[in-house]
Parts: sequence; C-alpha cells; structure tokens
Amino acid sequence: EEYGGLRPVVVPVGVDQDPHLRLTRGLAGKTNWFNVGPGKRSGAQIRLSVQDENAEALGQAPNGRVDRGRRQSVFDGIVSNLEGMGFSDIMSNPKEGMVNVPSATSQDIHRIRMQMLALERSLGGQGLLAPSSTYHHFAVGLTGDKMSSSQPKTTIFLDDEIAAVEKKIKRAFSGGQPTIEEHRRIGGNPDIDVAYQYMMYFFEDDDAYLQEINQQYRSGSLLAGEMKQLCIDRATAWLANHQEMKDQTAHLVDDFFAADLS
Repeated sequence: EEYGGLRPVVVPVGVDQDPHLRLTRGLAGKTNWFNVGPGKRSGAQIRLSVQDENAEALGQAPNGRVDRGRRQSVFDGIVSNLEGMGFSDIMSNPKEGMVNVPSATSQDIHRIRMQMLALERSLGGQGLLAPSSTYHHFAVGLTGDKMSSSQPKTTIFLDDEIAAVEKKIKRAFSGGQPTIEEHRRIGGNPDIDVAYQYMMYFFEDDDAYLQEINQQYRSGSLLAGEMKQLCIDRATAWLANHQEMKDQTAHLVDDFFAADLS
C-alpha cells in the first residue's frame, strides 16, 4: 500500500507491458471520485476528488462555490457506508472535503476503497477499479503472420505509394474460400481475413458498418475480392489524406529541428 498497491512483477508477454499496466492503473485512479488511503497518523482517509465531470454531483458550482446541502448529502452517504461496514469512529469534515477513520487497518483500506467505488457508481460515476492485467488483440501482418519492418510485404508503411498499397492488400491473407461457389455456400471468416482486420483496426470507424460486412462475409454474400476492394478504398483514402496533411506541414519540420541559437 505504501507504493500504491500491487504492481506487476512478471508480465508474461514482455516487460514492455509493465508501463501499460501502470498507465491504466493510474488513469483509473485519477477518475475516481473518492481517494482512499492511509491517514496522516493512522487509520484511513477519504478525500473528495472534484473534477469537471463530477463537480455538480459533489456539490461544487462552475464558479467554485460549494453547495453545502449537496456536499453534506455526499458526506452523509460516505458516513452511512462506513457505518454499514462497522466503523464508529468516523470523523467527517465536509468543509475540508475529507473523512478520517482512525481505527481502520491497512486491510480495511481496500474494503473502504471498494465501498467508495460502489458509492461513486450510485452517484453516477464510473467507479473504475485499477486493473491487474490488460488484454491485447494484436494486428497481424498482411501475409497472416507477424508484421515486420524488414519485410515490406507484411505491412503498410505511411510513405507507401498508393499503387503499392493496393497491390499489398490484393495479396493479403484471406479468410475466404478457394472458389466463389464454396464461398457462397460456406461463407468466409472475417476473424482471420486481413483486409477486414485492417479496416476494423485502422481504416473504418463505423462499428455498425463493420458488423454489417462481417455478417455479409460470413454468409457468403460478400466475396473475398470485394472485401479487399473495400479495404483498398478506405486505406488509399486514409493514406492520401495523411500525405496531404504531411505536405501541408512539411515546412515546419526544418523549424522543429533547427538549432536553438538563443
């Protein structure tokens, strides 16, 4: 608890994932409405974390003034929850935005934190727990294997020519069947189809549309070549827009890397 709770020591997928866990734990903690930790001398302390999203719920107006009635209601809720946990030495201080529980042990702090997350949810907050693990779905290479910068055919580069991108996607690993007849009868598998995966990860923001073509592909009404063409259309449009924005800001590169002579 002295260092903020449990932290990963061994991360099976690699040490590069450790910062991801620390980041997500930190982000979750910063969204919490109630910060729970050890008291200054002993016990546990609960402090309000007033943010733009929860200010009204916690009794603070946009001009910074405190709605004492609403603030008191929040603290009554905190005290009620603590009493329900069996604590009686509760020192509530709405003016300072804190509650102290001198008799709470280090083991109690976790229980109190969980109770405050539940209270936050009842007030309209998210009540996010700090994650103990994260799960990743990695994008595969165009060939269906791992992408690598040393093997250009496995991925799309930001400086690729449009014709090269089109050629790469046409040769990408497909989840379709060997023949049109089989595909119409059996359907394709978008879960392994690289063109669909790349649209899902990079080039298509409309989830409803992705679900629609996912179902069409599985049913066989959308062919593998048609799926690749959909990906080509979106990938080339995205890259053309990227190149245009890159050209518009090219003049800033020299300024950015210029030596500071001051």
